[in-house]
Amino acid sequence: YNPIVATLIARNPDPGRWFDLITIDKGSQHGIQKDMAVITDKGLIGKIKNTSKFNSTVQLLSSPDRKNRIAAEIQGKDGQPNIFGLIEGYDEKKKALLLKKIESDVKIEKGQKVVTSGSSGIFPEGLVIGEVMEVEPDSYGLSQMAYIKPEADLYNIDRVFVTERVKETIDIDNMDPEEEEE
Repeated sequence: YNPIVATLIARNPDPGRWFDLITIDKGSQHGIQKDMAVITDKGLIGKIKNTSKFNSTVQLLSSPDRKNRIAAEIQGKDGQPNIFGLIEGYDEKKKALLLKKIESDVKIEKGQKVVTSGSSGIFPEGLVIGEVMEVEPDSYGLSQMAYIKPEADLYNIDRVFVTERVKETIDIDNMDPEEEEE
């Protein structure tokens, strides 16, 4: 992805809305589009919710909006496969993101890193989200939920980077014939 540097220019001072939306100083004139990922130097903080010509609204990962879901994966340890789930919500008391819909039979340990999976088509693969704080079974015992400590500081945000996705292209004229057969 190509980063577009932006600065926070507004945030709702209401404590109940502090972790919902922020406004940045870049808009459609600067190439910003809806659903682009927004990161800090530490990790993912949210996505572009809407944009105008000169500024954009960012929906934070901690936003209570029920439609605010992010495909994520817990990176496997010691060659183990990655564990997939969805970031769906925020626990204000624990100051943790909720990673849900994790298969019940996988073992997850405190400290494992969580990144974007890239499977949603919105976020590039591998953007850092945070690390596992604790894991518990869901209310029905059919899956697990992990509390994720965000790597980025969602309380104190100043400068951000909007990720402009770059699509890979294949130059067919310069392809190796062996690659063509695969």
